[in-house]
Amino acid sequence: MIGIIGWGGYVPRYRLTGEIFKAAWGAGGKGERSVASYDEDAVTLGAEAALEAISGHDPLEVDRLYFASVSAPYLQHQNAAIVAAVADLRQDIFAADFGGSVRSSTAALRAGFDAIKADNASRVMVVAADLRQALPGDPLERELGDGAAALLLGRDDPVAVFKGFYSTSKIFLDYWRREGDPFIQSGDAKFIHDEGISRHLPEVLEDLLEALDLARGDIQTVVFSSPNLGLRRALEKALGFQPQQYLADTLQARIGDTGSASVFLDLGAALAKAKPGDKILLLHHGSGADAILLEATEHITRFQCSLEGQLQKARPISSYEKYLSFRKVLPQEPLNVWSALPVLWREEKPNIRLLAKRCVKCGAVQYPPRQICWQCSGMEMKTQKLKRRGKVFTFTRDYLPPNPDPPTNMVSVDLEGGGRFYGQLTDLGSAKVEIGMEVELTFRKLHEGGGYNNYFWKLRPV
Repeated sequence: MIGIIGWGGYVPRYRLTGEIFKAAWGAGGKGERSVASYDEDAVTLGAEAALEAISGHDPLEVDRLYFASVSAPYLQHQNAAIVAAVADLRQDIFAADFGGSVRSSTAALRAGFDAIKADNASRVMVVAADLRQALPGDPLERELGDGAAALLLGRDDPVAVFKGFYSTSKIFLDYWRREGDPFIQSGDAKFIHDEGISRHLPEVLEDLLEALDLARGDIQTVVFSSPNLGLRRALEKALGFQPQQYLADTLQARIGDTGSASVFLDLGAALAKAKPGDKILLLHHGSGADAILLEATEHITRFQCSLEGQLQKARPISSYEKYLSFRKVLPQEPLNVWSALPVLWREEKPNIRLLAKRCVKCGAVQYPPRQICWQCSGMEMKTQKLKRRGKVFTFTRDYLPPNPDPPTNMVSVDLEGGGRFYGQLTDLGSAKVEIGMEVELTFRKLHEGGGYNNYFWKLRPV
């Protein structure tokens, strides 16, 4: 049976609260939404989720990676290839980008299932991530959260198996962004509700139940997407399930609408509370709708969801102005840096895949990789992947370079398993850098010099 063998989720630490929004615009004093840092985009968010999903599995066994997003940083250049490299997948995999609708995530999920069913792949990773931007002051700005989730599909001991799919495709303009548009746009809220999502989700639900000969009472948990909390409550009535069949604590109330990633993130919470035999229904909308039925297996007891630990690290962004600076809405002092394309190509293994060298003679880890051991001058090396956690050995603060979240903290870190990593500390907030601080590597965007994104690893407090 084909199902989910790995899951990963990632939610940025910053929050745009209703109080901050109200202080800026005079309205909107409730709730909060997740906000990606200035050095994050949909690719880095997706990479974080992919790393968690692949944890405990051999990345060399993954045959395909699908990346779904409506806010991918590149329009022409494959975003999926970057995520695949960060996850250290093989170079002979099939990778593809999915977009055009927030429903791209469930479309990619269906494509992954079909590939395994047709024996064209044994394992497929589906990654969904969004970082969408609304016009400052628009009510949408309070609703759009940033986040990512990844699913690893396969046949080996899945925690939940797929029991059925049903889809519809319709021309319906609810939310859109054309080429050149910096902000997402939307139609009339009542029209979207009455003629759009409130019709599309119940219709695809009825079609799936009829196709599988099921009743609403046969389903234990229902996960569905909604643009906002007010509409979510109306949709719960329209779908016709009992209150206990919905997730009691949806992530939307804590991080907002994460677009393509929303149903995958809530799926993690649904799997965490599922028991063997429980049926889980996924409903997603956007130019039509998708309905997907899963059934938990006996392996569901080993499933763990990391989201609550991430959510406990949340903190409000210091001001609305800083949020706008993160999103580059406010003008900033230019930082004229760039990286040569041949260097980015040549250094993929150490810079993206975190591959170092270990001296065969003395065991010292060499990073960046070198031909002669820094400790014993040995010349025989073996490739070793760096561990992602370590402790600060020393640090310095720099107040001169332009930084939306100053100062720039540079740290030298002794990594678990060997190797010393020098890089920038991010997501520090109000915490203080200290020698011995536990940190972990996180994939981020260094700069956009030369007109393209230069990605590398930074460090953040554990």
